[in-house]
Amino acid sequence: MSPRRRQFLQVACTVAACGAAPWPAAAWAAQAGSLELWAGDPLQHGHGDAQGAKARFFDPRGLCADPRGGVLVADAANAMVRRIAPDGMVSSLAGVPELRKTVEGPAAKAGFVGPDALAVGADGSIYVADSYANTLRVLRDGVVSLLAGADQLPGYADGAGAQARFNHPVGIAVDPRSGDLLVADAYNHTIRRVGRDGLVSTLGGTPGINEHRDGPLRHALFNTPVGIAVHGDGSIYVSEYFNHDLRRISPHGEVSTLAGLAGQPGDLDGPGPRARLRRPQQIAFDAAGVLYIVDAGNRKLRALGRDGVLRTVAGRADGELAEPGPLPASLGTPYGVAPGPGGTIAVSSGQAVLLVRSAA
Repeated sequence: MSPRRRQFLQVACTVAACGAAPWPAAAWAAQAGSLELWAGDPLQHGHGDAQGAKARFFDPRGLCADPRGGVLVADAANAMVRRIAPDGMVSSLAGVPELRKTVEGPAAKAGFVGPDALAVGADGSIYVADSYANTLRVLRDGVVSLLAGADQLPGYADGAGAQARFNHPVGIAVDPRSGDLLVADAYNHTIRRVGRDGLVSTLGGTPGINEHRDGPLRHALFNTPVGIAVHGDGSIYVSEYFNHDLRRISPHGEVSTLAGLAGQPGDLDGPGPRARLRRPQQIAFDAAGVLYIVDAGNRKLRALGRDGVLRTVAGRADGELAEPGPLPASLGTPYGVAPGPGGTIAVSSGQAVLLVRSAA
């Protein structure tokens, strides 16, 4: 696996070209707070278990909240699962640094190809989207095993365990109602469901068709879904990289667009239909039910409140490097997001994990 980040096709679109009217400045004014370095060095890659800036990551990507406190990290180019404790102490949970091949077995000897996202089940099991291997793995009771998919064999097939096929599964989330794993199967343009027994089924989307269609889930279409999160009411939220939008699947199976305009990238805060995103990546809910979106193409962290308004929380479009300081600060190249300790929001960027701390 190449150590550099995956690069997707970039499509330019100005706010004027998108045809969206300006939203009042008060709606997008930066909130008070700060951006802090939590662990790693944004410009120095490697592998090192240590505290804060002394720790080293190699392309940290997906994040998820650790039930014990802190945050779990999909350390992609190191091909490992790491943990950051609330005090910034980094430890390695599974994988061998830069092994980059599939190995089942005890966590310390297990191997991943390129883990991109993580999710935690109610029993403490850690699910891993090993995107470059096109598999889903599970770390349970200190052992890493295959849940579904075939090692480095991209494709599309529902079925049990190794009989199933994925094409670059990226976002994953656990459905709290069933305990099943929900998967944003990016290059198949589908949303999949994986039971604890490894049985894979398709919830929505049609493989090979990258479009946008709202309505009943069985007829809905998606375009490169990459982020997925589940609300307490059972609604499933999906970010779409090439549709530049945020979708919602209701508990009754109706798909709607909450923010952004399909195929129209931009950078604009405001009510959902008027807001604009550019190549959104991971998404995550906080304890208050606010949805955070890594707006990667705009180098920003955005938030969709219960009022349906999209707001910028941190980052600047011209901020090429992570620069901690008063918000909005600069996020550099954000990718993953998860609730952090003490009401913060953790964001992965470059070779580090940052904390966004609100003064409110």
